[in-house]
Amino acid sequence: MTSTRRRAGERPGVRSTRGRPVRGDAAAAPKWRRWALPLVLAAVTVLALVLYFTPVLGVRSVEVLGNTSLDHDEVVRVSGIETGTPMMQVDAGEIRDQLQTVPKIAAAEVTLSWPSSVQVRITERVPAAFLVARNGIQLVDATGMPFQTVPDPPADLPELKVREASQTDPATKAGMLVLTSVPEPVRGEITAVLAENPNDIRLLLEGDRQIEWGSQEDAEKKAAILPALLTRPGKVYDVTTPALPTVS
Repeated sequence: MTSTRRRAGERPGVRSTRGRPVRGDAAAAPKWRRWALPLVLAAVTVLALVLYFTPVLGVRSVEVLGNTSLDHDEVVRVSGIETGTPMMQVDAGEIRDQLQTVPKIAAAEVTLSWPSSVQVRITERVPAAFLVARNGIQLVDATGMPFQTVPDPPADLPELKVREASQTDPATKAGMLVLTSVPEPVRGEITAVLAENPNDIRLLLEGDRQIEWGSQEDAEKKAAILPALLTRPGKVYDVTTPALPTVS
């Protein structure tokens, strides 16, 4: 009969849906596929928990680079890195910020070297001058940052004379800019930098001489004419106007 007769082209075991043949067993996925994804997710979760909360991949060594005056153990202690700490819990940014609270450290970089090492590279401040403060004699770097107290004035550094030394004080910044602008041979003759006013910088030299520098403007031009100017006899070398320097 027509109701039991197969349609032309239809094969046994194949059903038709909207005119397209579909195998009767296509919708039935194997049972293992149903459990595969949950099992994989569970395994990944367990692995992440093991790595994050256990010392399986913990810190085994800390390498410190760039330190000259600071001891290796001191840097590690300040960093807060402890042996056995899971590497996934080591926060490089937090360690860097912690290290930079040390006055002697100007900058720090922290790198994780998987699977179990942390590398710390620091840049120590280099003394460029000293100042006599209320709490003693302090070394100052080229930025004007006081970073270390010493018992005696260093013989090879000039004294920075300012009202209050800091990296934000205009007079301190001007004085250190002038000092670092001066050519090295001349810098070796400087005994003091007088910078109570950022527009009136003076440099005291050996032999009871001095340089009237003025403001920090035209620092390069002023520095360039100094070596030749200092060969002339005199006590006061005025370069406040570099186009018209004078010696008296």
